[in-house]
Amino acid sequence: MTLVSRNSVLSQLEPSIALRAGSRIEKIELKRGSVLQETGSTVQWVWFPEDALICVESENLQGESVSGGMIGWNGAYGAFEACGSRTSFSRGLVQISGTCHRVRADHYREMFEHSSGLRFAIHRHVEALMVESQQLVACAALHPVESRMCRVLLDASDRSHGGNVLSLTQETLARILGVQRTTIALTSSSLQKRRMIRTARGNVELLNRPELEATACSCRETIAYATAQIYASREKVCEG
Repeated sequence: MTLVSRNSVLSQLEPSIALRAGSRIEKIELKRGSVLQETGSTVQWVWFPEDALICVESENLQGESVSGGMIGWNGAYGAFEACGSRTSFSRGLVQISGTCHRVRADHYREMFEHSSGLRFAIHRHVEALMVESQQLVACAALHPVESRMCRVLLDASDRSHGGNVLSLTQETLARILGVQRTTIALTSSSLQKRRMIRTARGNVELLNRPELEATACSCRETIAYATAQIYASREKVCEG
């Protein structure tokens, strides 16, 4: 098997490991609205999106939820839990349809054990996720909704290879940003009046990326800088 993937994590798998994995690595189409796993469930699969976008939703015991992150071609969903507790503490929801590779959790653990390239990629991915989650806590407290929404739209486009038309509803954006839907409606209206975006039928079209970049909060630049530093490092990861 010659594995060709646009996913930055899976692409680090050595050809010899990919050959042994063979048909265990499946390429599928993910449909918008599909739930990959529920909170509290046993991790059955590890997902490597190419141009799909997965929203990671955190839930409390009362059933309230908020989207805590977006995973696209730059990462993997379920990879860390599959080698740890084997339990999902998040809900994986497909927000933008697209292609994805997946592998069963037990086969993934075999690949992880034998592939130094995969281990290195996962370590970097997890470190980048930790930096991003820490920064976004500060972002929610310090930055206005408009600048945060611009950041989210740009990140969603970047991570899904989605171009300028994104299947993001006002309800989804409200869950990602942790605000009321009415707040998103007002913010969207303001951005549309300035010809930065256009919304229609559950989609958001990015009309002026330079203006969106200029309006986006500084967290986008901060996260990009930290991520670049992490991925530029060639130091060996600690494996015990």
